[in-house]
Amino acid sequence: MDAKVVKKASVKPAKLPYGYALPQLSPLYMQPPFEYRDAWSMMVPFKSDPRAIAHLLPKPLVPDPQGMMFVTTSRFFTAGFGHYNETLIAAIAKYRGRTVNHALYLILDNDIAIAAGREIWGFPKKLGRVSLSDRDGVISAEVERGGLPLIRAAMEVGPLVSPNEMGGSAEYTNLKLVPSIREGGAPEVMQLTSTTLTNVVIRQVYKGRATLSFGASPVDRFSEIPVREVLGAYYYNADFTLGHGDVLHDYLKV
Repeated sequence: MDAKVVKKASVKPAKLPYGYALPQLSPLYMQPPFEYRDAWSMMVPFKSDPRAIAHLLPKPLVPDPQGMMFVTTSRFFTAGFGHYNETLIAAIAKYRGRTVNHALYLILDNDIAIAAGREIWGFPKKLGRVSLSDRDGVISAEVERGGLPLIRAAMEVGPLVSPNEMGGSAEYTNLKLVPSIREGGAPEVMQLTSTTLTNVVIRQVYKGRATLSFGASPVDRFSEIPVREVLGAYYYNADFTLGHGDVLHDYLKV
């Protein structure tokens, strides 16, 4: 996540005769932007297999040659969604030469954030149990679905470091996919989308040694992602804005 503040030009909102989201009488979520404040996150960067990542990335994204990925588990609060816990698995990739974070999987415990994330940006979100705890000098995260442990990550509470050590991009890409209601029909929506976090302020960054493992499940096959080298971890406090985004590539118009 980049600590630089990024500002985008404002766009006049379209007039929507039936409201922004469903149900019409009581929409599940409101329009972006969503302002996140005092979020605590543990990010664990690691090296995987670039060939395995390539199978998970939509074209024209290109995987990092070293197979760089990261897992971030967060405690969030924002108007519209409220409190929730979320874990993101992302792959570092290139889009036309620039570095982006491509979201592969997200597990969280809030139905509003799941629906908004999938329908607006295309984040591949699923419901699950996520915890982030601090005990005995260790920050630990656990993710579970279907009674099975899917992700276990932990780090020592090491020294405070500069936010610049985290580096990285604030741009996230997603494969936004909406299936057709027609049997055998092509998707109604199939796009590579992009959104960049803005007004990012990162503070209180702790760095330490870390462990990461993926559990086996017949449904959520995270264990098929190789973890070749864990590169430590960061535990940090941040504010940011999640706004609208752009369509980088429309697969249905090619």
